[in-house]
Amino acid sequence: MKKIRDHVYLFTSVMQQLNTVAIRTSHDLVVIDPGFFPDEIQAIRDWSLSQRPTSIRAVLLTHSDFDHVAGAPYFPTYDLLVSSRWDRNNEALSLRALERFDTEFYLDRPWSPEPMAPLTRYQALADGMTYGPLQVFHIPGHTRDSISVVYQNLYVVGDYLSALEFPFINSSSTDYLNSLTRMQHLIAEYAIDLVVSQHGPPARGPDEIARRFALAFTYIEELQNRVAHAMADRLTWQQTLARVDTMTFNGRPITPGLFPAHHRNLKTLWKEYHQHVPLTPS
Repeated sequence: MKKIRDHVYLFTSVMQQLNTVAIRTSHDLVVIDPGFFPDEIQAIRDWSLSQRPTSIRAVLLTHSDFDHVAGAPYFPTYDLLVSSRWDRNNEALSLRALERFDTEFYLDRPWSPEPMAPLTRYQALADGMTYGPLQVFHIPGHTRDSISVVYQNLYVVGDYLSALEFPFINSSSTDYLNSLTRMQHLIAEYAIDLVVSQHGPPARGPDEIARRFALAFTYIEELQNRVAHAMADRLTWQQTLARVDTMTFNGRPITPGLFPAHHRNLKTLWKEYHQHVPLTPS
């Protein structure tokens, strides 16, 4: 755990460098995306319980992917905050993915050997809503239920603007691009100088924040262009895969471990812009 700003603490998992942000004011405590592995989550919980907020004690989930929901049951007495567009279907997929992960790697959690139960008690946050010291904004595109959080000059953006991973477009490329543009406006409006992605190091200062946006826009635009050229050249799905597998992100080739996410992005764009073309999955 490290303090990254007054009242703001960062816990980083060894799982995909998943960041948990804890915001602790004199009255409130909000834990955002509380870890992944049981010992990591327990450390966050122990620290949280050592705090003594007088008003709010809450856990906020930026979206419904499996690595972000795993810690929620460890905080049964906290208010649970999610988007008012919470995606129950994606939550169900995430719980199955979590069960597969845990059983593959023999990972025990408090509810083992049963799977994690669906989330049943939560407060749904509308777009633009104020909750305690936070402003909450919907940013669909990565998932339909993605949200971001502004606290003073800090912006927590979920799985956007990472230096480690290209955009994962699990919902809609149009939504994703619109959300990036909206995030730029919010950063200007709130004079944001520190952006925390939920994976990898934060972006500090206007130059690094602008660079993160450029990386995201460039990746999506290049993928769109390669899909358009592949269609114009009448390439097969396999030939198109080979063409996009030469892309880079942040100055480095896309690694084999991220090919599945990269290929899902390709499939999303293929379906969005060329729905009349039959797709034969690899």
